[in-house]
Amino acid sequence: MPKFEAMKPEDVQVGRGRVTAELRRAFREAIEGSEAGRISLDRGDRPSAVKRLLAEASKECGIKVRSSWSDKKQTVLLWKRTGI
Repeated sequence: MPKFEAMKPEDVQVGRGRVTAELRRAFREAIEGSEAGRISLDRGDRPSAVKRLLAEASKECGIKVRSSWSDKKQTVLLWKRTGI
């Protein structure tokens, strides 16, 4: 017989949500550990995905962040905290 255990919904990540939660971890650590930073994209990184992950991580941390691209090709994203 299977054993069932109740859990909080926020503690359960399934499907693609689990993968993006892992990706956001580095963003959260950067936001919590610094006042500002630079994110350099690799060849396969999508600029819109990187900016979205930064925004989601910021929301999870409860720290407001502003960001902008330093170049027209969108290979370097600069960010800084704007509030806590």
